[in-house]
Amino acid sequence: MCLIAIAHLASTRWPLVIAANRDEFLDRPARAAHAWDDAPDVVGGRDLRAGGSWLAVTRGGRFAMVTNVRGLPEPHDAPSRGALVADFVKGHAAPLVYAEGVERARYAGFHLVVGEAGRIAAHVSSDAAARVIEPGIFAVSNAPAAIDWPKIAYAREAMERALQSDDIEPELMRFLTTPRGGPIESEVFVALPAMNYGTRASTIVIAAADGAIDFTERTAAGEARFRLRSPS
Repeated sequence: MCLIAIAHLASTRWPLVIAANRDEFLDRPARAAHAWDDAPDVVGGRDLRAGGSWLAVTRGGRFAMVTNVRGLPEPHDAPSRGALVADFVKGHAAPLVYAEGVERARYAGFHLVVGEAGRIAAHVSSDAAARVIEPGIFAVSNAPAAIDWPKIAYAREAMERALQSDDIEPELMRFLTTPRGGPIESEVFVALPAMNYGTRASTIVIAAADGAIDFTERTAAGEARFRLRSPS
């Protein structure tokens, strides 16, 4: 996952909104979003090489997502960053407790966001200690925590606009899937055929005030929709 924007308690109408793109080598084996065989309450994509995930959400509203970070040294025999996502959504640890427990130095560069819809969200990265995400709009990509790439600012702006719209999901999906034609620091939808690399999944998660949670993923193979929780 290479771009994440999250609106956490930024709207009374939608307590949680996630818009995220996963960029990866096209030949890395993965399974598109589905209810996991080993955890049926979890919906998300699955990396078939290491077994982790880039973004996953439970029917109870737990969520986790990860990006890599460019330019940081990679420890020898570093475990899969995707395991951080899978372990959180399959577990019961409180978000901040989980984030604080991540052994940051063990992993190649990463940003990790974990939380519970409508309650709490936390962020930890290779170069930033675990902290609670305050209510509002938060975004990360592949830059270190102290660097604000243009695409991160674009993502925050797109999320802010979408929260004011009645068509929040289509508006965010257009943002995620529209190429800008700029450098990697500015490009939201990446296509680098010469490197066999690009955006492989665009995902939107919307938790409404009535308790409904909807998950939409678009890939080259098509679009999948999941109702994780029905209105209360």
